[in-house]
Amino acid sequence: MLNTVNGKLEFFYYKSENAGSYVDFHKHNCYELVYYVTGTGTMNLDGELLRYTPNTMTVTRPNFMHDERHDEATDVIFFGFRYDDFPVPLRNGLVPDSERRDILRLVLSMKEELLEQKRHYDYRVDLLLNETILLIGRLANLDAEDNRPEKLFYARRYLDENFTQPVNMQTLAELSGYSSDHFRHLFKERTGMSPSRYVLNKRLEAAKHMLLNTNATVSAIGLECGFSTTSQFIELFKRETGRTPLQFRIKGIQTY
Repeated sequence: MLNTVNGKLEFFYYKSENAGSYVDFHKHNCYELVYYVTGTGTMNLDGELLRYTPNTMTVTRPNFMHDERHDEATDVIFFGFRYDDFPVPLRNGLVPDSERRDILRLVLSMKEELLEQKRHYDYRVDLLLNETILLIGRLANLDAEDNRPEKLFYARRYLDENFTQPVNMQTLAELSGYSSDHFRHLFKERTGMSPSRYVLNKRLEAAKHMLLNTNATVSAIGLECGFSTTSQFIELFKRETGRTPLQFRIKGIQTY
């Protein structure tokens, strides 16, 4: 079977930052790459201080807290993308570009496609993104030392396809070849969240979509998205969003 790289761009920005400017701690639900074209700065990524110089970049995995401080005037390109972490298992950290600036060349091509928006530009942007992912893997020596990334890829894909059904994490861990504790640790290392949290997020996102795009009742949506009871659905939805499902639907309709 032919493996494919399935990264997909979420956002893309390029900015000139003043010396001393600061971006406070935040996180994304997707990967982020920050590339310093000129200037220097630092990023505190999950407690580790990374130092930028020209033509270096950081890779930040989903849901990891980080900030950014510009020590001097900088030209920065940064973008977010979704990716299954397979076949190249991306890791948090600082990565220097090649001497030929291969990553910069790809990133600037992405920028050009997004600005000009020629026919099928969005497909080419994702092709350039996936080439970027592969080259980052080469630059950072991210070849898998064992089949762990592949096992976790299929475990994550299973959760993506079956999150509305009851999931036995113990069985999933065993099928992946790990103890429950080790599986949870590796899964969180790769995704930024535990398997159970990952499933909850998938269920909540599906519920939000149905609340805003269907006329189904709250009870029906809760059951359709994998919550065991309506009361559990309402309780967890309000805890995570600050609104009940009905309040979320009404607010969404008004905003729309």
